[in-house]
Amino acid sequence: AEEIVCVTDPVMALAAAAQDHPYQNLIDTLKNVSSKDRHFFNLQKLNDPRYDALPFSIRVLLEAAVRKCDGFYVKKEDVLNILDWCQQQSSVEVPFSPARVLLQDFTGIPAMVDLAAMRDAVNKQGGDPEQVNPLCHTDLIVDHSLQIDFSKCAIQNSPNPGGGEGQGAAARSSPAKPQPRGAQCGGQRGCRGSCNEGTATSGKSTAVQIENTPILCPFHLQPVSDPETTLKNQEVELNRNKERLQFFKWCSKAFTNVNVVPPDAGAIHQVNLEYLSRVVRDDGGFLYPDSVVGTDSHTTMINGLGILGWGVGGIESEAVMLGQPISLTLPQVVGCKLVGSINMLATSIDIVLGITKHLRQAGIAGRFVEFFGPGVCQLSAADRTTIANMCPEYNATVSFFPVDDVTLKHLKQTKFSEEKLDIMEAYLKAVKLFRNYQDPSEDPQYSEVIEINLSSIIPHVSGPKRPQDRVAVSNMKKDFLNCLNEKVSFKGFHIPCEKQETVMPFLHEGTEYKLAHGSVVIAAVISCTNNCNPSVMLAAGLLAKKAVEAGLTVKPYIRTSLAPGSGMVTHYLSASGVLPYLSVLGYVLPAEGNYSKICEFSRCIYID
Repeated sequence: AEEIVCVTDPVMALAAAAQDHPYQNLIDTLKNVSSKDRHFFNLQKLNDPRYDALPFSIRVLLEAAVRKCDGFYVKKEDVLNILDWCQQQSSVEVPFSPARVLLQDFTGIPAMVDLAAMRDAVNKQGGDPEQVNPLCHTDLIVDHSLQIDFSKCAIQNSPNPGGGEGQGAAARSSPAKPQPRGAQCGGQRGCRGSCNEGTATSGKSTAVQIENTPILCPFHLQPVSDPETTLKNQEVELNRNKERLQFFKWCSKAFTNVNVVPPDAGAIHQVNLEYLSRVVRDDGGFLYPDSVVGTDSHTTMINGLGILGWGVGGIESEAVMLGQPISLTLPQVVGCKLVGSINMLATSIDIVLGITKHLRQAGIAGRFVEFFGPGVCQLSAADRTTIANMCPEYNATVSFFPVDDVTLKHLKQTKFSEEKLDIMEAYLKAVKLFRNYQDPSEDPQYSEVIEINLSSIIPHVSGPKRPQDRVAVSNMKKDFLNCLNEKVSFKGFHIPCEKQETVMPFLHEGTEYKLAHGSVVIAAVISCTNNCNPSVMLAAGLLAKKAVEAGLTVKPYIRTSLAPGSGMVTHYLSASGVLPYLSVLGYVLPAEGNYSKICEFSRCIYID
């Protein structure tokens, strides 16, 4: 059989063939920064004035094209087209070879299975199956399989809460005998047990009872206090996804260039932000900008740290894993200029949603967005990543924040060594990928410029029906009353005037409560966009603290939930001392992950 050769380190392969590289004259050395010299492609050696006019995001595309130029996948013509971005934008196709691929578990399964099938095929042909590996570094984060089976309220009974095949007779289900109906459920069809407190369930049940949990009517779940909520959720998740997780573990050991992050580490985009991002990658002493494509729509969150990346489909990501570049139309780049000072009453989410609204109205679908202007300096790294995370909401491909001093300060706080930061800063300045937002002379040329005055953004809430409909807090009551009167539409409810004051009594756990128009029944802090922003999460914790100290309580019929996308959120909520107050109000941490995307959970009301 023909010998199969798989190059698992393209950068080293490039160094080995440097004498044949069409841009070998651009290779430069970064000296006097650390004990070891580093090499990189210095695009300033092109001596082309067009480079200084390129948007920073396009400079990253250009560097990747120069570094990967092999005359086959990436040609010299592609490099020249990117360099001539001002004239060629939207008119030519160019290749892009990202530094790594990001997969979540749902889309990671087909990719890993395909690689395993390739190994099987190579083995049948008499080749060495271990030579089949991804050419591009791949990170697979197991986060999309998480479901919340335990929270403030016990899990609604299901035929098999743990999934898969049960063990023993206890796991088998059979039709239940008719049960007497308590007053609470009113004989609702589907009630699988007695609602009467203290009444034992007789006969066989259609539900499998999870150990140490009561069997409850699915229409009237009883509150339970369980400090082991997270551990129970993790146990059920591991049992439910046992086969898939075993396969992922095998992949992490069998394939090179594959890194698997186990469950409960956090949401994919947050793990990418906290642990996987490098800003500048150093492979064998060769430096180049970090970049990524991922199978999650919120991969763009990483743009907030100056890392170019966006979401792609499973086929595209698998092609990149196998060494092929992504082909895209050379994009237009919209410059978003931020000016003015932030309103002292506005939260980070107000800023994020305000910018999102402006960009959505600008009609920038399919284009790159790059932020510049003196207002960017007022945004923390967390605010920038939250804005970038909202990129799918205004249909841009990326929302890019070039690296500056704020980015380096953030990386220093996340335990990047001084040596790495020095190398990073020296390299980015050498290739003009580091910028000073206060210096207008560094502003590149853009396809279009949109200016947003930060001082015009005031506190808002979303709703009452669609999250993109924003209402000023000062006008919330008036707006809601108007919505009651308006015809049924995106905002209107068309409630007759005589029924707008109607109050409906109902029983919950034997106590009568009343519901009126505008009553809160779900209060969930679960948005994957903002539940990792420290300023708003700590503000929520401080609000909970003040509420508890003032003697305020949450009505028992209101469903509350808190699901941070990162264990770091749990850490700083606990370290700051506000987590117990959140728990008192019913915001108990069930687990860290991305369950809000997967579970069919009604997100009617956001409390940010």
